[in-house]
Amino acid sequence: MILLPALLIAALSPAAPCPDRTTNAAALCANREIAARWADVEAAFKAWDKVDPRKAVMAERHDEALADLRRGFEYNEEDSPQEGNADQIVESLGYVKSEIDGLTKIAASIRTPAGFGPDFARTCLATAVEMCVVEAAGVLNAGEEGRVRTVAWQKLSGLEPGGGIPLRMAIAWELTGDAPKLIGFTSTEGEAATPVLVDDGEKLVLQLPARTAGTGEGNADTLYLLRADGWANIGMNGWKYELRTRLPKGLGLWKGVEYSLYGISSSFSLWRDSDANCCPTAGDAFATFKIVNDRLAIDTLEINPAAAVQVKPLSCPILKATYRSPWPTRFTLHFEKPVLPPSAQSDMVAVLEQTDEDDKLIFRKYFSFAGSNGLGSTTLIPVDGMGDKENPPQMLPEQEGEEPLYFHAFIGEPNGLKYVAEPPMLDTPAPLGVFMPDLARSLWYDGIPAPKGGPPMRVDMPRDMWMGDCAE
Repeated sequence: MILLPALLIAALSPAAPCPDRTTNAAALCANREIAARWADVEAAFKAWDKVDPRKAVMAERHDEALADLRRGFEYNEEDSPQEGNADQIVESLGYVKSEIDGLTKIAASIRTPAGFGPDFARTCLATAVEMCVVEAAGVLNAGEEGRVRTVAWQKLSGLEPGGGIPLRMAIAWELTGDAPKLIGFTSTEGEAATPVLVDDGEKLVLQLPARTAGTGEGNADTLYLLRADGWANIGMNGWKYELRTRLPKGLGLWKGVEYSLYGISSSFSLWRDSDANCCPTAGDAFATFKIVNDRLAIDTLEINPAAAVQVKPLSCPILKATYRSPWPTRFTLHFEKPVLPPSAQSDMVAVLEQTDEDDKLIFRKYFSFAGSNGLGSTTLIPVDGMGDKENPPQMLPEQEGEEPLYFHAFIGEPNGLKYVAEPPMLDTPAPLGVFMPDLARSLWYDGIPAPKGGPPMRVDMPRDMWMGDCAE
């Protein structure tokens, strides 16, 4: 056996990836701790690959992690090199490893169902998911002329392994062969929907739709294409990077899209750089896709730009205005006037509600308003309701460590949005939009009382601007 000198072995080994798209790349690429933490990430990916059938999902996530590392986890609109911080890069790589470790645990814990009777609709088959509940389950059939397929699925909710973070999943199994076989799954902190199985006459595709949490409401879907040797996972993220190079400067896609599986296409809105996150004004686009190396790629792209628009005020009495979350989470906010004003600064009460898909009330909260002079802002004050003829709404006891709940209102003007610092009053115009990021934080971290007692329930409310509608 011939022993090569250590220096020669090092010279023959491929160079480890490093933050080479930073302005201080030389120092960062020589940082041993960064290299060691990237090696940990690579090891995590290898462990993930052994237990998860979603090969395209893993490949795209690896590409994203590598691109993040090369940028030093620094971002800017022009995508030009920024100065990277070694400690932040090490910390970010730790987050990536933790994420991949969690996905590995989930994938490794998925079990094949023993049967498809009542137990299938009750028994969570992803054992790593904490407090797991089967929200729905079913069987799909599609295909013809030799490609008939039967797919069983479960839709789950619970918490990520060990993290206490909400998790939504959909899992699919192939039932056509001699024994059930896992096709794949999708998991997200946002929302997962019922799987879709489609035969478009040329191919059979299975989609597990899902959306990420956060104001971006991005796609967390997984897609599968039936081939002669079984179901192939198809990557769904790469085409969005290609889209950036094909859109006119100043336009972008900021949120997730809906897909049509008949030929695989998507229509989606476009945002201008100056738009609010809630409200795209740049028109729309239609893309058809082809599958290249097990990933969606843009085949054709039709861009339908919209002319620049002027912002108009919401011509509506404030008592008839309703503000809705841009997400499909069924939150609304409206204003009511109690018999006795809750404070000298505002005679109005804001009512926040969330309903389920059957319009059944999940919870309702009431808030009065407070404002401060000078450069202060309006804040929401939790109250016990609307009061009565003898008593104004009463402020709820303040919780220890409670932080202010800032309320930001905007009215429309021809050249854009104008910020309104004063609390709303009955005789003031209805805001065009409202923004309540601190209320979203409070509902998540402080929660609301559980209906049957126990720990407070976290509420995932979008941190986004809500635009107003006027009742007839």
